[in-house]
Amino acid sequence: MKKVLLPTLVSMALFGCASSPMTEQQQAQKAPDMPLKYLANQINLGIGAALETAHLQDPLFKQTLIREFSQITPENEMKFMYLQPEQNRFDFSKGDQLVDFAVENDMTVKGHALVWHIQNPQWLEEGEWSKQELKDILENHIKTVVGHYRGKIAYWDVVNEAFDDNGLFRDTLWYRTLGEEYIEMAFRWAHEADPDALLHYNDYSTEGMNTKSNAVYRHLKTLIEKGVPIHGVGTQLHLTGDHPVNDARIARNIERLSELGLDIHFTEIDVRIRDSNDDSDLQDQAQRYERLTQLAAYYPEVDLITTWGVSDKYSWIPSWFKGYGRALMFDESYQPKPAYHAVQNVLNEAATGNFSYQPAIESNGLKRSIQPFNARQLTSDKFDAANVVYYPFAYNQLNNKDQTLPERHTIDGKWAVGYHMNKLVGQVIRNDKHTVIDHQESHENDNVEVFVRLGDDFWQFRAIVGQDFSPIGFPGKATGTWNADGSVFDFTVEFDDYKDLVGETIGFNIALSDNDSEQKNGTRHAQLYPLSGNNIGWQGEEFGELFMNGQNAVISPIPVANPPAFKLTTLDSTPDSAQEVWDQGYRYSLAFNQLNQKDMTVDSADNFSGNWSVAYHENWLYGVVNRIDEVTVTDLESSYQNDNVEIFIQQDDEGAMTHFRTVVGQDFERTGHVGGYKAQWNEAGTQLFFAIELDSALKRGDQLKWNIALAGNDGTQRKYQLYPIPGSNIAYLGEELTKLQVE
Repeated sequence: MKKVLLPTLVSMALFGCASSPMTEQQQAQKAPDMPLKYLANQINLGIGAALETAHLQDPLFKQTLIREFSQITPENEMKFMYLQPEQNRFDFSKGDQLVDFAVENDMTVKGHALVWHIQNPQWLEEGEWSKQELKDILENHIKTVVGHYRGKIAYWDVVNEAFDDNGLFRDTLWYRTLGEEYIEMAFRWAHEADPDALLHYNDYSTEGMNTKSNAVYRHLKTLIEKGVPIHGVGTQLHLTGDHPVNDARIARNIERLSELGLDIHFTEIDVRIRDSNDDSDLQDQAQRYERLTQLAAYYPEVDLITTWGVSDKYSWIPSWFKGYGRALMFDESYQPKPAYHAVQNVLNEAATGNFSYQPAIESNGLKRSIQPFNARQLTSDKFDAANVVYYPFAYNQLNNKDQTLPERHTIDGKWAVGYHMNKLVGQVIRNDKHTVIDHQESHENDNVEVFVRLGDDFWQFRAIVGQDFSPIGFPGKATGTWNADGSVFDFTVEFDDYKDLVGETIGFNIALSDNDSEQKNGTRHAQLYPLSGNNIGWQGEEFGELFMNGQNAVISPIPVANPPAFKLTTLDSTPDSAQEVWDQGYRYSLAFNQLNQKDMTVDSADNFSGNWSVAYHENWLYGVVNRIDEVTVTDLESSYQNDNVEIFIQQDDEGAMTHFRTVVGQDFERTGHVGGYKAQWNEAGTQLFFAIELDSALKRGDQLKWNIALAGNDGTQRKYQLYPIPGSNIAYLGEELTKLQVE
């Protein structure tokens, strides 16, 4: 059963009913007209809202809050900059006001948030602190604040948003100076200050199964095993009405967290709607609220759901997500919206024993096989190379079976895209000593093409070297500018239907064309993309994804585009050599350096590269990796630091992923794989031929979860870990795997 959060019931007179409290049975029978908190109380679920003390001066706000909600969270007034505006001078006036209000109205308080990377006071951000000094500051702050509210605040968000969207520790004041240990310290100090308070970790974009939620799960599991007092996890759920809730993935995440003994809070719920859309979107919004409430009612481990505000009148959404609003259950006049009634109906069903919901079973079609490209938020519409992620052009899609890159001296390039408000702001860096721009057909000239898809609509922008984008029927504005020698192309794509792109995920691709022919009707020899495919982006097909990253931006749980899987050739017989596999298989590059999350390309000064091909015959996977590296390192104690190849295979959703590693010149290291496996290098260490026996047979059309990486050590440390796709180098955890599809 869920924990009971409300020890007593508030007088029904508060909302115009009989003055004496109703029995639980009477409440359940009258459920359709009952406030949310009374229905939720029947299933021991708390339902709350975030607020500022100033909102309590609004009579309708106060009345609605008291009537409908059993819990409150301060939006800002318990954050570091408010509670300790000057070093060692604490101001609890606003926080005390909220706590006193909660006590008067039988409400539970959740403190938010003790440790965060923003909304810190100026004296803290601008100070130069030693590790011991910053440790003392953090300990003093946590113990003073939690101690002040000991016995009055039931829950604390102890650490907020410690991980970035790649599942790495966020680069913050705390992490840079104290390392990852600051998280453990914070929980231990909070527990010492109030042993009865329930302590939570809180973050956004962690509700489902993804890179970030995986990182949170792994780290909390480690801390729990060390005995760190952590009682729950909060996931924020700042959602959009455009994207349905993937309850299958949320359910999986709840279940694995509950196995650690953790409770789950839905902490900052709002579902924003575009300003340009009509009220029909309110039904989509209601469905999102309904599904979250169903999950909370279904799982006993979810004991608190909190909306980030009460009514649209004071919502933070319009100021943060330009072009969006109407995110809460009550409109600006405090009238209930369809979302309110949807939540009320779910709680009524659960309270009266008529609840039949069960989470959906996840479908493979909902999973990403390639991570979205990351478009970071820029401070202006000028391209800022220091605040974007550069990606390689990795595949020549003009060649069907051999999509490996041409020689770098022939054509080479990289690209990056950020965004500002409603504009994509991008750059292509091009290395091509021979420029062709005089062919009659524009696509046969050296050019850059950008492909964008929104829903069912897509656009192709082309800019011949030295020229702007060619005009097309695009509802917005797209411009491009080349530098004098044609080596750098800066571009913007502005969308009329958006005010701000933050949090959006769009279909995206980009291509670099090269034609070195002197003939006027000569065809291109290269059309380089960051993803493999068949060069049909101009048909609106085979797009990747571009995610507009930013604070509180949550990626859609369902991909808006699925790039094609890598192809697995079926052989007629067992191959005797690497050459047989290479001749018959599809050939792909290893180009994305996942060790560098700011620039995933290989430095032009480094002669390091690789490519690969795989084929299949009678339960065996055969593969080739070709490697170019001027310095080979194989004598380090940790094998992963040596020059090596790693292969990751998971044959089905329920099975375990197997991680194979072979250091250059050596066989595969021992694994728990029950089948056979063998790695064989040539004498020069430039080519690997491998064979891995699969658990079961494959047939045409079957897909195999897969990834492959080539590691390079520059002599002092591992510098490169090249993959065929973008990601964050966590394939060894069974994450960010791509797909092989049997031909």
